[in-house]
Amino acid sequence: MDAALDFHGEGEAELSLGLLKDRGRLVSIADPAAAGLGGHYLWVRPDAADLTALAGLADAGKLSVTVERALPLAEAAEAWRLNQSGRTRGKIVLTVD
Repeated sequence: MDAALDFHGEGEAELSLGLLKDRGRLVSIADPAAAGLGGHYLWVRPDAADLTALAGLADAGKLSVTVERALPLAEAAEAWRLNQSGRTRGKIVLTVD
């Protein structure tokens, strides 16, 4: 592979190294160790102007978020289990009634 993107962490960046071509690129948003492996670790910091632009896109109906499941706060443990399964296709939302 030419590039590997790690969104999971838990050693995935290191595993990806064996799949990369010589001079392949490794980037992780989940594992700071990627930088020590010769890759890049990116951490996103909220920016007011960017968040305002995103809000405008959402208001215009041009941005949407897929919600896998909404659960009451009392079911936070179930939300955690769902998240850890790695099999969700959208966000897991906790609600407060």
